[in-house]
Amino acid sequence: MRVAVYSPLPPQRSGIADYTAELLPALARHAELELVTEPGQSLAPDLAHWPRRPVAELAGAIARGETDVVLYHLGNSAEYHERILETALALPGVVVLHEYVLHDLVRGAALRRGEPDLWIAELAACYGAAGERAARRALATGVGLEPQRWPLFEPVVDRCRAVIVHSEFARRRILAARPRAEVAVVRFPLSLPGSPAGRAEARRRLGLDPSEPLLGLFGHVVPTKRPQVVVRALARLRERFPAARLLIAGEISPYLPGGAELAEAPGVSVLGRLDLDRFHLAMEAVDVAVNLRYPVSGETSATLIRLLGLGLPVVVSDAGSFVEIPESCCVRVPVGAAEEESLVAVLAELLAAPALRAAIGANARAYTAAHHALAASAQGYAELLARVAAGGGHAPGPAEGPRPLPSELPLAERLLARLGRTLADLGVDDGDEATLDRVAAAVAEVGWGLRP
Repeated sequence: MRVAVYSPLPPQRSGIADYTAELLPALARHAELELVTEPGQSLAPDLAHWPRRPVAELAGAIARGETDVVLYHLGNSAEYHERILETALALPGVVVLHEYVLHDLVRGAALRRGEPDLWIAELAACYGAAGERAARRALATGVGLEPQRWPLFEPVVDRCRAVIVHSEFARRRILAARPRAEVAVVRFPLSLPGSPAGRAEARRRLGLDPSEPLLGLFGHVVPTKRPQVVVRALARLRERFPAARLLIAGEISPYLPGGAELAEAPGVSVLGRLDLDRFHLAMEAVDVAVNLRYPVSGETSATLIRLLGLGLPVVVSDAGSFVEIPESCCVRVPVGAAEEESLVAVLAELLAAPALRAAIGANARAYTAAHHALAASAQGYAELLARVAAGGGHAPGPAEGPRPLPSELPLAERLLARLGRTLADLGVDDGDEATLDRVAAAVAEVGWGLRP
């Protein structure tokens, strides 16, 4: 089986680039791989031995039978994924959605071309008149849309042969809008250094105090990682643990409101972006990691899987794919009004209880070894790719677009149908009994019930 892999690749500064580079050797045990490259793209030295295929030659290779299937890796960034999305729509293959929200990718690609009408057209095609109105209002006012409400994954799902995601949460959300799509869950592959340094050695190498209570926040610091909440929690925590510090191993986004003040807050140290070895070293140095995420976009956090694999106790948000991590392997805090108070409480408990931290960490390490092995993930990829290469998967077609409601339906039926579509788009399925019960009660209260 000959597979063309089209993804960001090192030295591009992208988590998906690192992910793909780590996956390639394991996937190569199942298939002949070649890397699709863009004009002028350079590759890291350790990728130099892989065969390359310029993207301009990909269509010809498929037509000549030199490539059996294309594997596309997509994330929500126009900087690295604009050409990948364009090619995936033109040459259907297997698409890995590292998050199901592609709104910023689609919008960014349109604006980079100076053609905002392309973005408006996509929103109209996927979400009808409501999507078009929302886009025009955003352009007129400068107030952005909520990407989670208008995710824009539909066009690429409609056109591809199959989709890979890393969580049941993401799979359910896609199938709620596109029930005929073939969506496979392949667990996020864990790749760690061969011989961990250990906490004391990691702190020595990084020049950190060997005894201070140390929290960690890892990766690119963006608003959805709740950094302000974490820093406020640290300030309150230092009333009880005066020596406690927060280590930020990653760049602070220039678009993060108050980012400069956050970096200068008492007890905060910012290491900036690190290479993968030092990134792992920083993880090993901390006592507790904080990996909050809200709102969620269907992503699986690579940082979280690495932290769990290293046996770190991790505090996560009780939302999205995070709820699929067993409670014995992490500590969850609610989103919403109780978030900060809960975070302070659980961090205080963890810092005061080394045995509890060790137990959670041991559970986390065992869980990731059993469910996130690199070889098993590569096997999952290979099985789906082979099925598609043999003619499986769903047949690519034009975007389905919104399904307009027949105007002749009675008003109550039209409203109920629209309500059903909205619930599906939000990822509510027939297993969400509590939500459906509340909706049913509200429907009955306003008198929308249908007569037989």
